[in-house]
Amino acid sequence: FDRKSGDRRESDAYVEGLKQAGTFNTVEGFYRHYSHCVRPNELPPNVNVHLFRKGYKPMWEEFPDGGCWILRIKKKSARNHLGQLWETLVMACIGELFEVPDVVGCVLSTRYKDDIISIWNYSNATNPQVRFRICEKFREILGLNLSTVVQYKEHMGSMQDGSTYRNARSYTFSVTPSTEPADAAALASGLSDQILPPAATGEHAAPPAAEEATSKKTEETEKK
Repeated sequence: FDRKSGDRRESDAYVEGLKQAGTFNTVEGFYRHYSHCVRPNELPPNVNVHLFRKGYKPMWEEFPDGGCWILRIKKKSARNHLGQLWETLVMACIGELFEVPDVVGCVLSTRYKDDIISIWNYSNATNPQVRFRICEKFREILGLNLSTVVQYKEHMGSMQDGSTYRNARSYTFSVTPSTEPADAAALASGLSDQILPPAATGEHAAPPAAEEATSKKTEETEKK
């Protein structure tokens, strides 16, 4: 885990701020550590909790060709659902439910306005479509509605602007290809027809509160 820093561009300082709570290789081992951890809804703001495969650090530089899928959780309802969503995601990672080795870890970030959970993938260089399969699994595992807005941020972009979450690109889900302009543009650019970017205006239809997604403009997202 670590605390939010004002500037993530200094890699050495960031690494020094990381604190390892423990390692494990079984579900039982995980719960031995987790039983001593503060629960998500009791964490103070500006804390990041990381669960990563052995040998990897939660750093953009470790996965320069990768990125992360982001789900923002409304603070007013987060107290009821944040812990459940985070624990569900953690158990899915431990149980390899994403079914692709490209998933390297997940992160819980507490913030003043919204809390955030994210899933990191290793690389988009070899097969860019893998990240969309990961996102579909992300939706399925967390039980998100098709109207839920999720975001994706490439680590290369994070290294440039110093934030994991700022300037992330927003997407919504679709069961079938649509004829709407935004959908057609997505298909033309080679994106999955199951996960489509919102309309060019940048405004998102607000998803149901129960689905835990915010509908803020990308440019309004806070710095990590």
